[in-house]
Amino acid sequence: MRFRQIHLDFHTSPLIEGIGSAFDPKAFAGAFRDAAVDSVTVFSKCHHGHSYHPTSIGRMHPGLGFDLLRGQIDALHGADIKAPVYLSAAWDEYAADTHPEWRLVSPPGETMVRSRDNNPTGWAFLDFSSPYLDYLGRQVDEVMTNYGDADGIFIDICFQMQSVSIHARRAMEKAGLDWENETDRERFVRDSVRNFYETVTATVRRHDAKMPLFFNSGHVVRGPAARHQAYNTHLELESLPTAGWGYDHFPVSARYVDPLGIPFIGMTGKFHFTWGEIGGYKRPEALVYECGAMLAHGAGCSIGDHLHPTGRIDPATMSIIAPAYQWVAEREPWARGSQNRAQIGLLSLEAVESTQESGAPARHSRVDDGAVRVLLEAGYCFDVLDTESDFSRYQLLILPDAVPVGAALKQTIEAYVAKGGRVLLTGRSGVDAETGFVFDVGAEWQGTSPMAGGDYAQPIAALQADGIGEPVFMYVPSERIRVSDGESLGDVHEPYFDRTPKHFSGHIHSPVRPEASGYASGVRKGNYVYCSHPVFSAYHQVGAVRMLEMAEKLIAFALGEPRLIETSLPRAGRVTVRHQADEQRDIVHLLFATPAMRGNLWDANIQPIQDLVELKDIKVRLQVAATPKSVSLVPSGATLGFVASAGAVEFVVPSLLGHQMIAVNY
Repeated sequence: MRFRQIHLDFHTSPLIEGIGSAFDPKAFAGAFRDAAVDSVTVFSKCHHGHSYHPTSIGRMHPGLGFDLLRGQIDALHGADIKAPVYLSAAWDEYAADTHPEWRLVSPPGETMVRSRDNNPTGWAFLDFSSPYLDYLGRQVDEVMTNYGDADGIFIDICFQMQSVSIHARRAMEKAGLDWENETDRERFVRDSVRNFYETVTATVRRHDAKMPLFFNSGHVVRGPAARHQAYNTHLELESLPTAGWGYDHFPVSARYVDPLGIPFIGMTGKFHFTWGEIGGYKRPEALVYECGAMLAHGAGCSIGDHLHPTGRIDPATMSIIAPAYQWVAEREPWARGSQNRAQIGLLSLEAVESTQESGAPARHSRVDDGAVRVLLEAGYCFDVLDTESDFSRYQLLILPDAVPVGAALKQTIEAYVAKGGRVLLTGRSGVDAETGFVFDVGAEWQGTSPMAGGDYAQPIAALQADGIGEPVFMYVPSERIRVSDGESLGDVHEPYFDRTPKHFSGHIHSPVRPEASGYASGVRKGNYVYCSHPVFSAYHQVGAVRMLEMAEKLIAFALGEPRLIETSLPRAGRVTVRHQADEQRDIVHLLFATPAMRGNLWDANIQPIQDLVELKDIKVRLQVAATPKSVSLVPSGATLGFVASAGAVEFVVPSLLGHQMIAVNY
């Protein structure tokens, strides 16, 4: 799979003339070649519903007078650059205008449009249960027939909302479903989307059994893995940091996808903000950092761009993509075929709870995002798991804050513990509302604290925030537990009263009662450690540094053995360790950047990376199974002095500017 890709959007209004008027095949391909790009996704059909080639199915863009897609594919292939082809699925303005009966109709009876701020402009949603699916299938068939030499098919907007269109109603009635029933409508969405996947997949496979194929919905839903493996040959993790995804989104997705064994790439953009932003540019330093993060998490790279209607390549865009991809090209041999070394498995709440099929997948889970943020800031090496993952690969399994544990999952975890695995549960994880704790953690659950505004934790000394021996306000209520035969990990202190209009004190919350409540802030028994507060979602919401320190120590306590890697990076630093078995080496990735809050658009925080700050003399201690032969910087090959002892190697990285790879050679 190519490591330096461009996703070349081309959503172009039919009101614009002169489409492709400045397209020069030699200049087009040469610009990408000179920027070290090795794959460009080009367009068959965009969200406006127009094709960029002659078509007998829909309509070629009225401002286009030649086969632009063929010109792009041939030009790119002539420069040894791959050319996957893009088609929009659920958004197609031309089809919606010419066949309004194909549109999704919401349960209240309104045709659905993706719009913002009450602006009526936006993309009309098409109903996969209508004849539109056949129309789309014939478009895919046409591409496979006429452009079968392309290097993949990228299908976009692959989700549906609940619909009561005439077609959906008839199909539900035929299937014995009640279209007035919420549960039946949700079931029908699941079946409709599955039929869409199967229809498109079968169409592609009739022509080419090995054609790369990917269905994009803006977020790769966690669990079960089979949903991704059934239809996708690879995954592309759409994650524009400045457009609502944020810099924490990609690591969560990547740490889930990586252990699945499916080839994948990360997907950012050259834009200041979001897709299609012609005239919006990132700093090249930001792209270097973002590409470095992709390599650090086992991904290839894709940078989003948007072609000008004339077909002219923007030299300013190439000037910021080129440094990033030249940088990636130099490091690619140390990134290919690597596997993450992880001590900790984080069981994703999204993976356990995700049952809703309708609508665009939610990009964020406060619980998952909070847990990953803690793990990243504390420098732990981890994977994100679903219930079908192999837990035995990890020394510690974390169930963050709200993970329900049914009979099957309980049995799997108990088998994992019986073989020496350790488990950390927080908040309501592993708690049944009727029977209490699912596992024998050495305590009894007695409900959730009525202190809705939050209470205080005073853990044992080993788990306290640095230098803080007093109760720490947690902003959220704890689960009330009384220790039976386990080891108490501290006390919960309550405020004098919860803050209400009738009872309040001061600005935020009531002061702490000096005496402990009688409920424990945590407990340990055997290989189980339990924390009474939902610390991960609380940290995601509050961002309290002392809460982070407590959570970091709690994880170390539950892990019970040295960390895989320790560094002197500041909290904004990131570290991963990846193993290349064929080359007999570990690759340590160190990253450091500080996105700065600069604006807010479409309810998305704009936090660009403006510049990179150089760090000096970063200390690293890595756990190893054998004494290394050498430690060297990548890609320069400059050797570093190291000290090996007691199953670990220590060395100092002289400089870090955004991202640095270090090879530990065995």
